[in-house]
Amino acid sequence: MFKKVIFLLVLGLIAMGVVVAAENATAFNVPTGFEDLGDGVYVLYDTFKKPDQILSIVSYTEHDEDDYLANDTENNYTVYPCDNNTFNFVDGSMNEKGTFEIIEVNGTKFIVDFVKEGIDNEKDFNDTFKSLMEFNKLNNVTGIVVEITNSTAG
Repeated sequence: MFKKVIFLLVLGLIAMGVVVAAENATAFNVPTGFEDLGDGVYVLYDTFKKPDQILSIVSYTEHDEDDYLANDTENNYTVYPCDNNTFNFVDGSMNEKGTFEIIEVNGTKFIVDFVKEGIDNEKDFNDTFKSLMEFNKLNNVTGIVVEITNSTAG
């Protein structure tokens, strides 16, 4: 009996931690038109009901720094610094491009990432940058200063 009580208490603490983490990710206001898919992921559909942009809001970890801020020639990923502590990226292996930033809210860091499929015009980040700036305005946040890591080979 005692083991069952301890097990339920531990399970309850874990469940509360998951709820708090999910609550942090969903406490943000998102630009008009983005539909909530859950777990901090939102999608904006075009007029043909095809995904136009994907927004993801994830808790930041040091591991993410390598995924987001390191140019990776082996995987055809290039990141460019942009205005307002934001970054544009082109991911050739995934055929997508976008704009992201790292923000800090109440001592917790998040990566806010707007992605658009297709890299036909690798220099056109107007849509994703505009969406990110709208997100910042809605939530009264700005990107924090971070540095791009030197090119890697994987």
